Amino acid sequence: MSPDEARARVIAWSIERARVRLDAAERELEAGVPQLAADHAYYACFHLLSAIFLQEGLTLKRHSAVRSALHERLIQTGRLDRSWGSVFDRLAELRTKSVYTALFALDDATGRAVVDEATKLAAELQRMLPST
Repeated sequence: MSPDEARARVIAWSIERARVRLDAAERELEAGVPQLAADHAYYACFHLLSAIFLQEGLTLKRHSAVRSALHERLIQTGRLDRSWGSVFDRLAELRTKSVYTALFALDDATGRAVVDEATKLAAELQRMLPST
């Protein structure tokens, strides 16, 4: 397999992972677990951003690197509206709190809003990727 074929496979995998994560976010909301729904929503966008950067030849492994690249390569260059940077920042903040803050919880309304925002951001990011 050529490097280009390998990259295309990873990009397709990342797009599929994002879809799976958004579906999981909806299931967690239905199950009354908004904190896990927000976590899945974050990872859906993280996978799509990782795919976009891989498409451009960047392999980013750290959450902070993906977040920085979003702002430097997509927001500051005008490829993506600034408001989407704020959405991703909120998702990242909630993920960090969810993982590292004891007794952190989200209410159902906040969980729903977060998943809705992530779903819209995911749609914007998917426009930057090849169809699969």
